[in-house]
Amino acid sequence: MKSFVLFILCISSVFCYSKTLTIGSSKFNPPFETWASQESTYYGYDIDLMMEICKRLNVACKFKAYTFNDLFEATKSNEVDLVISSVIITKTRQKQFLFSIPYLESYSQYITSADNASINTPDDLYGKKIGVRKGTPYGNQVRADFRNNTIVVYPLINDMFVGLQNKEIDAFVLDYESAKYWIATNPGIYKLIGNKIPIGEGYAVMTHLENAELINRINQIILQMEDDGTFIHLYSKYFEWR
Repeated sequence: MKSFVLFILCISSVFCYSKTLTIGSSKFNPPFETWASQESTYYGYDIDLMMEICKRLNVACKFKAYTFNDLFEATKSNEVDLVISSVIITKTRQKQFLFSIPYLESYSQYITSADNASINTPDDLYGKKIGVRKGTPYGNQVRADFRNNTIVVYPLINDMFVGLQNKEIDAFVLDYESAKYWIATNPGIYKLIGNKIPIGEGYAVMTHLENAELINRINQIILQMEDDGTFIHLYSKYFEWR
């Protein structure tokens, strides 16, 4: 009888998983996630959120660092069980992956050097070279906002900052919360261009299409965390510079 009960649980729940879930995340996108290679550890908003989700699932989290664009192939090939990395829900992605309910609203933000006197408003971006991170939906956004602009794709966020410094690009677009982080931690170095822009349907945990039962459980946990103040705590910890 006991074996039969465990079999039923395994068919329909996270009991099927081992005691460890492998979580994919990008190497560097503060304040969402940062991989400290010397310490072999992660920290950031997404990381704390996922650790709490794993705790409530009664499993351990094992994080694996990827470049952002490689997270999607890692999901398809089952190298990871879940991805949390400020991944935005889009209609295109929903055809290939399964998402949790959003845990944070998603906005984009244009940013440039503070000393760039020629760019102060979004209208000033027409005809300019704009950087985007590979794998994000921001390339499509730039095409929609500025039809004739040159888009320069970079594999890493760090590379966009180097590109801006070296005048390879005039500006770039990234997650709004990330843009605010860079403004707050580098006063007088960068400036925002215009207001934040809604994009997609929010940030969510991502997995492969066959993982519905686990995602349903994660959805329940996200709703619990909204009710019990966990998200307020995480906001105050990582977005206090807002």
